[in-house]
Amino acid sequence: MTITKKPNGKYKVRVYVGYDHLTGKQSYKSATVATMKEAKLKEAQLSVKVGTGELVPTWEQDKPREHYTFDMAYEEWFEVYRQQDLKQATIDRVEYYFNHYLLKPDLFGGLYFERMTVLDIQKRVNKFIPTLVASKSILSYAKQIFKYAMASEHIQCDKNYLDLVRMVKPKKAMKREYRYYTETQAVRFEQGINEYFKDDYKYLVVFTLLLRTGIRVGELTGLRWENIDFGHSIALLNGRMSRLISGTYQYEDGLKNGDDSRVIELDRVTLNVLRRFKLQQQEISMLLGAGFNESNYIVDVKRTAIDDMRKKFLKWYNLNHDEKLPMLNLHGLRHTHASLLISNGVEMKQVSDRLGHRNILTTANIYADVTPKARREVAEMFSKIMESH
Repeated sequence: MTITKKPNGKYKVRVYVGYDHLTGKQSYKSATVATMKEAKLKEAQLSVKVGTGELVPTWEQDKPREHYTFDMAYEEWFEVYRQQDLKQATIDRVEYYFNHYLLKPDLFGGLYFERMTVLDIQKRVNKFIPTLVASKSILSYAKQIFKYAMASEHIQCDKNYLDLVRMVKPKKAMKREYRYYTETQAVRFEQGINEYFKDDYKYLVVFTLLLRTGIRVGELTGLRWENIDFGHSIALLNGRMSRLISGTYQYEDGLKNGDDSRVIELDRVTLNVLRRFKLQQQEISMLLGAGFNESNYIVDVKRTAIDDMRKKFLKWYNLNHDEKLPMLNLHGLRHTHASLLISNGVEMKQVSDRLGHRNILTTANIYADVTPKARREVAEMFSKIMESH
């Protein structure tokens, strides 16, 4: 403790506060007064504050807690999220969810974590969930922001509010009247595409592959000629075309379920259609004076164009045939492929493997309405066995 007289006649009081063992810095508290009497009094007051712990070094003082918003936590979280080994389509989709829903004022946009209450979050969630089919999936990303905020030491957030609220029912997905074709309808569909696309072989390839292999549209449009092994009658699926939020398409390695690849068997009809189309492509390349490249996409066409052609074909078919075909969507051809296999006794595990489902339960849940027919046939088969003796 020191008291010194300054050139202007006033007195400076300097009191030792503490020592930082990490940095070696010493901390002092200073004050300037008019007289020596005031200086001694100030010295005594500061000494008492140091002794009682009221006056502590700056490094030991509690730092003021910052106002921290959901938006700020998202910015920090997303910066890390986007650097992970994720598909660009996934990153774009998550960013879209935040910008169009989660960061809006009606949900969490601008909210201070320390001012949030379970009741307030419950009200916001209750309004949002019934508006979208995917609302609960979107909220799962908000839950990650709460979790991140809880792990950040510089904010006031000690609970994950989305773990405490009750989830109301989301908006129901529109139930399609027809999810897949019957055997008879599938045969009519194939006969129809052979008639309608006789002069546009590209789309005959598209719809033949979708019907006879059950692959996803993105897997189809990501197929290259080098993926087809005509000698072993197989196709290697190791990538797909993904639609970005911007509306553009981008090829991505790997499959939707996270696998790097899968191999599927091709039947004779599919192989013949592919052979004929490949021959056409090779002839066109020769006429143009260009070599045929095995790395070319088999069908260089966007999903939107395929869907438009599906609508045109079904409209034409129903105008020109007495027996109508339901207006099935593109994914319905995948459902058709699986349902016909299951209905005709193919084991669920084999169907699951062909579709590229990582879990057989996924296949079983999707096609639960198909299995009763197979179950009945099994019962009838057992009855015939018993009657034959």
